[in-house]
Amino acid sequence: MGSTYRGSYVGIRKILTMPSVAVAVEVAAATMLPIAEALSPEGDPSTDRHAGLYRGSWVVVRGTKSVRYRGRPTKRPYGRLLNTTAYARQVEYGTGRVPRYAVARRTMDAAVSRGG
Repeated sequence: MGSTYRGSYVGIRKILTMPSVAVAVEVAAATMLPIAEALSPEGDPSTDRHAGLYRGSWVVVRGTKSVRYRGRPTKRPYGRLLNTTAYARQVEYGTGRVPRYAVARRTMDAAVSRGG
């Protein structure tokens, strides 16, 4: 007969709300920061008046988010790596004038391939 697993939802909720989990998700985002900066386009200073701005605008944000679980709100920690420039979406997905760089996707791929 095979083994069975019965998860304790109360226990899982306790684990997900522990301070060490909040630190772990922030560390994961901070670990990806240098990867995102290295993959970011810099621009040519002679033709681009914002050269280096995109590369220098990556920040790690941490906090808690309310998630509904079994009808009750529960706080979950998060750590995010985001770019604060107004044109970050255009750089990530591309437009008619801006090529698609996909920095966030490539950063995630690089972090996962490194075992993170």
